[in-house]
Amino acid sequence: MSQKARDYGSAEAEKIIEVGLDFAHKGKLKDALRAFTRAIELDEGKCKAFRYRGISHARIGNHGAAISDFDKALERNPECAECFFERANVKMFAGHFDDALEDVAACLSLDKRFAPAYPLRAGIHARRGRLREALDDINTALSISLERPDYLHNRAVIMTGLKRYGDAIRDYFRVIELDPMSGGSYNNLAWLLATAEDPRYRDCKKAIFLARKALEIGKNGAWLDTLAAAYAECGSFEEAIQVEKEAYEESNPPNENFQKRLQIYRNGMSYAQWREKGRIIGAPAQSSKCRQTFFEAVQT
Repeated sequence: MSQKARDYGSAEAEKIIEVGLDFAHKGKLKDALRAFTRAIELDEGKCKAFRYRGISHARIGNHGAAISDFDKALERNPECAECFFERANVKMFAGHFDDALEDVAACLSLDKRFAPAYPLRAGIHARRGRLREALDDINTALSISLERPDYLHNRAVIMTGLKRYGDAIRDYFRVIELDPMSGGSYNNLAWLLATAEDPRYRDCKKAIFLARKALEIGKNGAWLDTLAAAYAECGSFEEAIQVEKEAYEESNPPNENFQKRLQIYRNGMSYAQWREKGRIIGAPAQSSKCRQTFFEAVQT
């Protein structure tokens, strides 16, 4: 192929990459994949075409294809810190934690101030129960990106796990100030105030208010479950039972833990009372897990 033809192919690939990015921003991921694939056919040397196609595969859930594309992007540009980060993210979701940590280390070796790498590593530490290490990473991220709401939210999740409830509450309130549409933070804070192991931090009326605010932003089974727990903590068991039933109906797939909590409320106990009774009689008590992980809502 002549140099002129190569230059033409490269220029056309650049145009098609822009088209693919536009599709991706609009959520048209299959169209984006086709565009990035066409760009690669025109110029196989472009790192960013493989990188963007890898991101699109990752968003669809095609982890294997995503990792393959990030591998090819790194073959073309071994100093692409973003490529290491994005590959690490996919590996983490695929459960390959050690490999993900290696990629995070490679990313940070290229750019120590690449802030998103620290919450990613914190997420891996948190999933392994290494909450203090996770906290160190989140604090580093916040030293680079001051008061970024999602990092503050993540720190609040960690603080809750460490039972540093006062610190978690402060972080959640700060997130809400910075981002009034942060439904996850309203919900997590409501759950904490309704179910905290330390009764000094429980405030059922405030929990009801916050849970309702979360549901104004978005409705799902997990957030309805939080509202039910807040009602039960206030002794409003009829309301708790009604909302918990709705939570079960909204959950997809059905969350059997909601049925268990429904029985707790029918027995006239709040979640916190049930947990404490379980400890007294030696029965296994369900932990008051955070209502949202670092990356996606979960229901326990």
